[in-house]
Amino acid sequence: MEETLFAEILLPLHIPGCLTYRVPVVLAGQMGVGKRVVVPLGKKKKYTGIVKRLHTIPPQVPTIKYVEAIVDEKPLVTEKELQLWEWIAEYYLCFQGDVMQAALPSVLKLQSETRITFHPGFDGESIDLSEKELKVMDALLSNEDMTLSDIASLVDQQKVWPLVKGLVDKGVIITNEEITKKFKPKLINTYRLANDYHTEESLHALFDKLAGKAYKQLEAVMTFVRLAGESIAIHRIEQSVLLKESKVKTTVLNALVKKGVFIKEIIEASRFESVLPKKPVSSITLNDCQVNALKAIDSAFLEKKPVLLHGVTGSGKTEIYIRLIQQQIDRRQQTLYLLPEIALTSQIINRLQYYFGDKVMVYHSGFNEMERAEVWQRAAAFTGADNDPFVLLGARSALFLPLRNPGLVIVDEEHDTSFKQNEAPPRYNARDVAIVIAKMFNIPVILGSATPAVESYYNAETGKYALIEINKRFSGVPMPEIMVADLRKERKNKTMQEHFSSLLVKKMKEALNDDEQIILFQNRRGFSLRLFCTQCGWTPECPHCDVSLTYHEYIRKIKCHYCGYSQSVPTRCEVCNSAEVKMAGFGTERIENELPLIFPDAKVNRMDLETTRKKHAYAKIFEAFETRETDILVGTQMVSKGLDFDNVGVVGIMNADNMINFPDFRSFERSFMQITQVSGRAGRKNKRGRVVIQSSNPDHDVIRFAINNDYQAMYKSQLMERKQYRYPPFFRIVLITLKGRDRSNVNKAAEYLAALLKNRLPGLVLGPEYPLVPRIKNQFLKQIMVKLPRDKDSGKKKSFILKASEYTNKQIDYKQVRIILNVDPY
Repeated sequence: MEETLFAEILLPLHIPGCLTYRVPVVLAGQMGVGKRVVVPLGKKKKYTGIVKRLHTIPPQVPTIKYVEAIVDEKPLVTEKELQLWEWIAEYYLCFQGDVMQAALPSVLKLQSETRITFHPGFDGESIDLSEKELKVMDALLSNEDMTLSDIASLVDQQKVWPLVKGLVDKGVIITNEEITKKFKPKLINTYRLANDYHTEESLHALFDKLAGKAYKQLEAVMTFVRLAGESIAIHRIEQSVLLKESKVKTTVLNALVKKGVFIKEIIEASRFESVLPKKPVSSITLNDCQVNALKAIDSAFLEKKPVLLHGVTGSGKTEIYIRLIQQQIDRRQQTLYLLPEIALTSQIINRLQYYFGDKVMVYHSGFNEMERAEVWQRAAAFTGADNDPFVLLGARSALFLPLRNPGLVIVDEEHDTSFKQNEAPPRYNARDVAIVIAKMFNIPVILGSATPAVESYYNAETGKYALIEINKRFSGVPMPEIMVADLRKERKNKTMQEHFSSLLVKKMKEALNDDEQIILFQNRRGFSLRLFCTQCGWTPECPHCDVSLTYHEYIRKIKCHYCGYSQSVPTRCEVCNSAEVKMAGFGTERIENELPLIFPDAKVNRMDLETTRKKHAYAKIFEAFETRETDILVGTQMVSKGLDFDNVGVVGIMNADNMINFPDFRSFERSFMQITQVSGRAGRKNKRGRVVIQSSNPDHDVIRFAINNDYQAMYKSQLMERKQYRYPPFFRIVLITLKGRDRSNVNKAAEYLAALLKNRLPGLVLGPEYPLVPRIKNQFLKQIMVKLPRDKDSGKKKSFILKASEYTNKQIDYKQVRIILNVDPY
């Protein structure tokens, strides 16, 4: 007699662990770890979960529900990937369901959707229905069923459940839950020539036959022959291409199908354009520094250590990566290539596709759901065939792509804060998870940066990583000349033009006269950072967040950058009724507006959050700059990240003080990184670039280190401070944020949790304190910081933090307070 099989199912929900279900006998033979299955949850809901474990031990519960169906023939997720999800959940103090939610494209996380149909007993007789209820009834007459979202669109309102419930109560409709398979492959119509017309004689006879009365059909056939060329017997042509080239209508093609001339076939197609490589990798010429670095990397890979490649800006790290990728392709293995932001991917995509064509697959949040699912499934189907994706390139979420035969992991710009997910669980750092992935698969990982994170460089210095350095630019051009404009002197001497120092204006004029381009960096978006009353000091603030509102010229409103609230610009002070309301500070939008006043002939473009919301906005801005349609590019930190332009003569850093004076223990390190990175965009090919830093404190150590390009000095100064004040790399930080709508309740919960932690972890807990912005979206915030020494007990201490947080949340008084745990938050 067969034993009853039980399955531990992981659901994409914020719940601890897995749920146990019974496997029906008819499905037992098809079950497997990593497959998706349909399971019920609660009274009506159904979800697809991942099978994590199969066993025969009955759970100690009175009733147990059954697995209802199996979605996949083959496992969607491997056991190694499930192990990775488990590690992420344990390290970052979240649930495995949170990791699953982040890892899988949404179209692969199927869940039930309420569907509405007529009640079998409804006879259609007139009853008292409202106008909206009648609309729903009329729509159901022409549709077999409808979803809640369909009804919401129909009646133009978001909350439609009361409307639906009213129809249920009146016996008009019933509701049911149904799993919807969301992913749909892209299908296209194609045409091929019937076998009877593959010879020259049969084609000529067909031409003669059509020439008399069916001229349009003749045109379609001749176009097909021209496009097919020598492969006429096997060639398929897309309907859209054939219609465009022959300039005929679909009815003409249908007529040819009816006559047996064309055979119409519907095939599954990729949503991505096929790209052919333009040059072989062997055409890349490396200089001596790159050759030596490549040899050192190969040697370090043998030691099974992560490699930190510290190369100055413009040293040619990407060419080294390309050589390493080619090695993996020769071995028929995959490379996972991570970049910090979508902004970087468009330029790197072009460079990699130049050598590898459609072997490069890209994955990031800028793609729609179907595109992401297609990349996922192509990666999962990898066999090592020529048309397989050998390079999986993307932002941080790409590390969750299925790796079937990986050989190398590359993390470019490893220092970048964008690798850290802070908004929703799992709050992971993609760089650190990439190192874990490499260890799991026993493959090499390379971290590249011109300004490595202090932790990474410390790991290299202490022997945990192998350190390889390139101190010269690829072209031999010297590092850019960095000059500082003293804003105090400029303002005193009244030599400022708007927000531009005389030194910056002079260098910009020289660059434009030499037909060079300019990048201006300001790490604040918007027009004016705030408005204030000169009489009483009043500043308009967001009603939902404790921040001042930023003025945006393009919408002519003041706006909150935290919740999106906006309002008209006040003409009078709300406190003293004074009309003396002025603007203070400046952002990228204001710089863009001021430039035509100083350089009326220059073509200006801006790159910040507002201008890059659309899908291909990044690529269009970069293309305009690369083709020199843009003379001056103004941007936030997006312009500082590894971009490679040939013709940048001058880089201007508009306000270095904003970065340096930010209240954060990493502000010194990050200011140096941003100044160095954006400076590196200047003079990368043929001519030494110039950089102008505008600051009211030109003698600050950060600026001095940046001028000398002295990473070592910055690193040593920070290491001393970090050790003294117990910060990374010597201590690990767990930041606990409590939030809720009742300020008093949040304060009490924070004090309660802090007391629990201080009792068990004496001397390691700071706070609770209010964060820099103590209220966001009407939620009050309080923070507790725990500094954990990097010892063998740190894992146990982290587990206690999680248990203490859960215990606090279980207290009746604090159930409404949300507790967020963020490991390695900065």
